[in-house]
Amino acid sequence: MTLNTWNHNIHYHALVLRSVPPNCQRALDVGCGEGLLIRKLATCCQEVVGIDLQRTSALAGNFIQGDVMTYPFPEASFDFISAVATLHHLPLLLALQRFRSLLKPGGVLAIVGLYRARTLADFAAAAVAMPISRILRHSRPFQEVNAALAEPKESLIEIQNACDRALPGAVLRRRLLFRYSLVWKFVEG
Repeated sequence: MTLNTWNHNIHYHALVLRSVPPNCQRALDVGCGEGLLIRKLATCCQEVVGIDLQRTSALAGNFIQGDVMTYPFPEASFDFISAVATLHHLPLLLALQRFRSLLKPGGVLAIVGLYRARTLADFAAAAVAMPISRILRHSRPFQEVNAALAEPKESLIEIQNACDRALPGAVLRRRLLFRYSLVWKFVEG
C-alpha cells in the first residue's frame, strides 16, 4: 500500500485530517486497518493510537489489536478520534457514546461512514455516485479495502437520530461515493 492509492475510504482522508484540532496531542483511529490514516494523522498529532480487531503486520508501535467498545482506555484520553468505514460494524448509539466518553473536552470526533439507502434522496445520490465512482476507480491506482466488509444497517435518518441523542450539535452530511461524514466537537456546558 502506498500513500498515492485510492478507494472510497481513502477519498475522505483529507476531510478527516481537516477536522483534527490544533495542537492535537493524542489521537485514536478506530478500525485502523493497515494504518494508512494513522501515518497521515502522525503528521499533525503528537501521538496516534490505532485499534482494530484484526492484527495487521504493517503496523507497529501504537497499535492495539482489540475492540474499541471494551478496551480499557481511560475516559477523556484523546483530543481526536477518527473512524472511517467502521461505525456500521458497531452498535451505533453505544459506539457514539463510547467515542464521546473517550474524548477530552475540546476534542473532535470525525467519522466517515456508510449508511443504508432507504429514501428517494439516498437512491438518487447513489445513482449520481455510481459513474463518478467508476471514473475515479479507473483513473487512479486502486487499493482494495483489506478489511472485513459488512452492509450498513442504519439509514441516514437513524444515524442522525443517534447523533442527536449522543452528540448534540454534530454535523452529519451525506457525501458522494456512498458515504456520510459526521464531525462533532466536545464542548462542555
